[in-house]
Amino acid sequence: MTEPYDTALDDHKVGYASPPRHSQFKAGQSGNPKGRPKGKRNVSSELRDIMSLRVTINENGKRKRMSTMGAALLRLREKALSGNLQALQLLLTLCRDHLTDNDGAPDLRTLLEEDIDILSGAGLLRGGTRDDKRP
Repeated sequence: MTEPYDTALDDHKVGYASPPRHSQFKAGQSGNPKGRPKGKRNVSSELRDIMSLRVTINENGKRKRMSTMGAALLRLREKALSGNLQALQLLLTLCRDHLTDNDGAPDLRTLLEEDIDILSGAGLLRGGTRDDKRP
């Protein structure tokens, strides 16, 4: 029986974790030439990129370029102002979750007093009386 390597020239024992010399990587050659891919894409990174893409919208008859996220928020605002209660609730939730002042409380100072009265009457704000300047 012939051996796949010449034992007279080499004492190298072939077996587990010891491949034959002719099939080993050459010195300076990597076993993974392409390497690990840098920054594999996931849903978060794809969503971030898609929502930051620029789109053209018409606002008051003028064309305007803005991010997809900005355009979507403008459309949500328009629906809320036209009386869509689901859009209003979603917009208020987004404001509560993302617009905070230094104390971590929602920044409702920009709401008019009548808006505060309406929201308090609907039970959407804590406090609830017109005399409370801040909820």
